[in-house]
Amino acid sequence: MKRFTLFLLLALYLSLQVSAQVRFGVDAGMNLTHFKSSSNHKAQKVGGMGAGFQIGGTVDYEFKRHWMLMSGASFMQTQSKMEMSYGMLPRFPDAKIKLNHIVIPLKVGYNIQINKKLSLIPSIGVYGSYNFSAGKCPLEIHSPTDGKMIHEKWNPMEGYSAKFPIGNSPGYYSFVDLDALRHWTYGGIAGLKAIISKHYTVSFQYNEAIKQIQGQCSIRDYGYQLSVGYIF
Repeated sequence: MKRFTLFLLLALYLSLQVSAQVRFGVDAGMNLTHFKSSSNHKAQKVGGMGAGFQIGGTVDYEFKRHWMLMSGASFMQTQSKMEMSYGMLPRFPDAKIKLNHIVIPLKVGYNIQINKKLSLIPSIGVYGSYNFSAGKCPLEIHSPTDGKMIHEKWNPMEGYSAKFPIGNSPGYYSFVDLDALRHWTYGGIAGLKAIISKHYTVSFQYNEAIKQIQGQCSIRDYGYQLSVGYIF
């Protein structure tokens, strides 16, 4: 019985020590995102980076000597515009891409104590993202038969497909397709978090996908996030 009691006391002590170094928090803010392609004839940017928002929770564990393991989960909505090609032609000169994401990062950071009220934590790591629909988006199409501009709607997570008649020949069509975006992607992330008065946070991050979110046009997403938060 004494051994069992000592074991429980030791387990309680260790759990308290661990929990004392784990800090949970919440944050929210805005993001600027876009896509890049490894091939300019497949896809090019239209306009500047699109604005979105994110909200989520954080969990940080600080080891000895100020090293940290940082994670959490956030809901993020992003939007931007791309010119996307079908074959060698810009069949989709203005395709809006609006998406929702569930993002889970895993980063290594280092806590630099500036003074009693301010510390800075630079970090670097990886993230995984589950991408899902944020609704239909505007889509412009160059008609393959007469070159006219057609205004349509598409869901980026479902893709787009249409056929156009060729001249006056019945039964002959020209097809245009735009592949759906992938649900799962991953990439690298780096950032800087400021902790003010031990509870208030301001965070800046940059992320860039390693896995292409769409193979047809070889596009990957990247962006910046600025957030404010509170650590409990």
